[in-house]
Amino acid sequence: MSTDYLVTGEFTSIEQTIGAVKSLREEGLDDKMDVYSSFPDHHLEDAIYEGKKRSPVRMFVFLGGLTGCLGAFLFTSWMSVDYPLRVGAKPLISFPSFVIIAFECTILLGALSNITSMFFFSRLPNIFRPAGYRPQFSAGTFGISLRVPKDDAEDVTKKLESYGAEEVEAVYVR
Repeated sequence: MSTDYLVTGEFTSIEQTIGAVKSLREEGLDDKMDVYSSFPDHHLEDAIYEGKKRSPVRMFVFLGGLTGCLGAFLFTSWMSVDYPLRVGAKPLISFPSFVIIAFECTILLGALSNITSMFFFSRLPNIFRPAGYRPQFSAGTFGISLRVPKDDAEDVTKKLESYGAEEVEAVYVR
């Protein structure tokens, strides 16, 4: 099945957009759908991401923090054994003195993995404008674009019009 048409509908109200998103999800077209809004709205986000997997960013942050913590404890233990410095009657490997370094490395690697994974999974920076984007979507209207096969383009156009789209456009994309 080749996807070679992009059907884009422009909506004037958030309620119509949410209703169209819910209806398109029920029909199984949500995997090919992009939604554009000039401002964030949690009702629209709930309609788009309902029942979908959560973002893997949190797992990467956890792994980055865990790597920082374990790496700091291992590194400070290695340095204490490699360059022994006897202070009082303390043992060479004294974990309570390594806690501050481990905490700082946990925060550092957790934050770096958070930034890196957020940019990666949100596909930023997006140098090229998406094919379904229209400038009016940033000026107050809402948009839904769907990649569909040539045979389904007319049906999807009629569906978007029936959901309340003011303008619907079907264009050929590669």
